[in-house]
Amino acid sequence: MVGAVFAQEESDNSFQEKSENSFVAFLHAGYGYLPGKTSGLTNSSDSYVKTLSSGMSWNVQLYYQHKKLIAGLLYSGYNSSGSLKYDSDNFSTVMDPSQVQLKPAQRLNSSDNILTTYIAPQLGANIPVGEHFSIAFNGGIGGIWYRNNSTVHEKDRKVTGSSLGLNLGVKGIYNFSRHFGVSLEILGINAGLDSVDIEYHDENFKVNYPDGLSLNQLTFSLGLKYSL
Repeated sequence: MVGAVFAQEESDNSFQEKSENSFVAFLHAGYGYLPGKTSGLTNSSDSYVKTLSSGMSWNVQLYYQHKKLIAGLLYSGYNSSGSLKYDSDNFSTVMDPSQVQLKPAQRLNSSDNILTTYIAPQLGANIPVGEHFSIAFNGGIGGIWYRNNSTVHEKDRKVTGSSLGLNLGVKGIYNFSRHFGVSLEILGINAGLDSVDIEYHDENFKVNYPDGLSLNQLTFSLGLKYSL
């Protein structure tokens, strides 16, 4: 009996020591929300903008953990898409419609497919709140890349832009073994664009936004943790 208790205590201590000093990887997927004014859409109506402001999010995080401190790298992505049909005499919200000659009341298709990519080094802390539970905080400054593969008047158009951003994240983690766990994360990214580059109708041009266009993101995701 004494030997069994000692072995259990040794196993628990070994688990805690491994959790304090290791390489850690997270893989998350979930829901993303863009609370600001989305850039470069083919239609600016409130209902359409709302459709594009929510979509799928995912991220991969790699850390080295020493005691309670963590340092590593974050890759985060977001994607949303939408489309609509409208009459050609009601396309005043479409960017540069004068470049295309249309017949009145012609039915047209427009669509947007937004993809953002954010990569940043991270610093943070992992705070145990029990034998198997912990809360992790991370933050960093990195680059964000925006792409909208869209169609306007049924012709392909590509909108791109990039900028610096910063992020803050918090995770609740349950470690159900020495190597594996599950985590629930809230991640916020703050970023914006001063301009975008557009390829459309065999032309390339830049559009500037003096007030800036938001790429702010708030994501909620569930994922897996692996410790080495």
